[in-house]
Formats: sequence, C-alpha cells, structure tokens
Amino acid sequence: MLEISFVLSFNERLMEDIKMNIAVCEDEENIRNFLLGSLKEELRCRRLYANVQTYESGEALLEAMKHMTFEIYFLDIFMPGVSGVSVAETLRAKDSDAAIVFTTFSQDYYAAGFAVGAVHYLVKPLKREDISEAFKRCLKQVGEMERYIELTIDRENRRIMLPDFIWVESKDKVCELHLKSGAFRTYLQLNTLECMLEDSRFLRCHRSFIINMDYVSRMENGRFYMSDGAVIPVRQAERGRFRIVYEDYMFEKMRRR
Repeated sequence: MLEISFVLSFNERLMEDIKMNIAVCEDEENIRNFLLGSLKEELRCRRLYANVQTYESGEALLEAMKHMTFEIYFLDIFMPGVSGVSVAETLRAKDSDAAIVFTTFSQDYYAAGFAVGAVHYLVKPLKREDISEAFKRCLKQVGEMERYIELTIDRENRRIMLPDFIWVESKDKVCELHLKSGAFRTYLQLNTLECMLEDSRFLRCHRSFIINMDYVSRMENGRFYMSDGAVIPVRQAERGRFRIVYEDYMFEKMRRR
C-alpha cells in the first residue's frame, strides 16, 4: 500500500523537471519514517529534486512498479509476504541500472545483496550517517540529480533548476535571467548569483554576463553565440583562457557520454 509521497516541488512546471523517483519499502512504520526523513534531509542539503514514495509491503511496491520507474530503491530484506530480495530480483530482470540499498537486522545476507548488485547494505538500527553514505553511493551509480537555486521573482520565491539557465545579464542591481521558460528579472548582484550558480557549466565571461556553456552554439570573434540567438561578449584580455575553459568543458562533457 502506498504510504506517503514526498515531492520537493514549486509548481506543475517544475514537477515536469523531476528526474528521480525513489522507493522506500519497509514494513515497520518507525523505520520507514526515519528513512523518509533522512532522505528528505539529504535532498534538501544537496538541493536536489526527487519524488520519494514509501511502501509498507513488497506486494505494494511491485504493483507500483507496473506503472512507474524508480531509480533508487531502499528495500527491507525481511518483510511478510514478498521480501526485499524478491523485489530486487524482479527489478533486475528488467532494470540493471537502478541503485538498490538493502536494510536488515542481520549482517548474514551480504551474498543476497551481491547477487542483485546492491550498492549498499544498512544494518538496523539505522544511523543517519549510514543512510547519507548509502544515498551518496546511489547518486554515484544513477548519476547526480540536477540542483536548483531559489530566487525572488515578481515578489514570489521560485526554485529554478540549473539546466533552465541559458544566460544572465547584470544591469545595475538587477539580474536579467534568460531561462528556457522565458526572461525574468530579480534584484540581485551578479557576484551573489555567480556564487549560487557554482557549477562547472557556468562561466562568468564578462563582468556583466554569466553563460551556461551547455547552450553555447559556438565561440567566434571573441563572442559566445548562444542557442537562443543571443551574442554574449567576452572580456578581451581573457578570450584565450575562456576558449580553453569552454573547450575543456565540452571535451569532458563528451567524454562522460
């Protein structure tokens, strides 16, 4: 039976940006709630979006798996009826990439975890730091989820996913944000926004501009040509260095594919 759903969201548009579903299957309510609370905290600390669903039985999770896909599973090995191991075996028959974490009172079942490629094994009573380590290993296997930042736009706090940013221009004390969903303004200094956008995809190529290198069509004649048609100037004294930064970023991006 579906116990609870936790979604870090702002509105329906942002809901479409959620990339990760996490399943927690545990028959003991107190442990289930502890796992849920710990995962909420992990998501908040990492500024990640995820849909976390909890289930009190293996049967309930198997039924849910007919209609949705999960990237991360926290499974109790021993449950009445369908066990966590049985759920994992069913999962592995159709999905070899999902990250699985087993929870149990005993350390005698590592072999079962190894057989289905579990990334971690949590022994009860669960500890917050162990769950954090397990979640970190899960992210390493399935790929890091996209981060967001919070900005005030039109007197409303909004969460904006980092991939939504195309480029930003500073005008006085206002930043004009060019996002995939349109252009918006926020009262913020560019230096502050630059710190918030601390990520390898972003480049402060000019005192008034930050670009997302994922949306660069080409660099030519000391300018970045963006996919939305914008032409962004580059500081003349650092054009050579910025070209190297951009080329290195694109090379690393292709290497990861």
